[in-house]
Amino acid sequence: MSPEYDVKLADRGYTVDVRKLDEGGLLVVKVGSQSFTLKPTLNDDGAWTVSDTAGDHRVRILKKAGSKVSVEVNGQVCDIEWVRIRKQEEGTPKTTSASGPRVDGGVYPPMPGKISEVLVKPGDKVKSGQVVCILEAMKMFNELKSPSAGLVKEINVKPGSSVTTSTLLILIE
Repeated sequence: MSPEYDVKLADRGYTVDVRKLDEGGLLVVKVGSQSFTLKPTLNDDGAWTVSDTAGDHRVRILKKAGSKVSVEVNGQVCDIEWVRIRKQEEGTPKTTSASGPRVDGGVYPPMPGKISEVLVKPGDKVKSGQVVCILEAMKMFNELKSPSAGLVKEINVKPGSSVTTSTLLILIE
């Protein structure tokens, strides 16, 4: 899976690549041809301190709705829209269905509906067949299960989200 994102900020588009540098929490973030080494630290008040060679920056997430997020950076508010670029790793089988390409380890709904409950969070260990979320469709509640054992890498929905059969709900790696 690629750690690249298409990011829209102030009506300008960027390709952003984020890679973990070490277990100490350092990140290498590439924006176009520029590269930054960042150290994010979660503060007690829920804000983040992001350190780089220029100094420390206070970052606070104000609102998050799907792929849109409103953040405050050093007192200045900006709205960001982002989409993860999903690239197929070489040697990884590509699965497809009538609803389009699928990501291995992805949990997809079998029919359109609304997510009523998410039972896991990023970093949780799950077993193959473990119920990870509940889909309400056609006045019925459907248990959606992990396709394999692993760690929850991403959660792309929250309770109340409307989804289609091509929506990647949860990614297990």
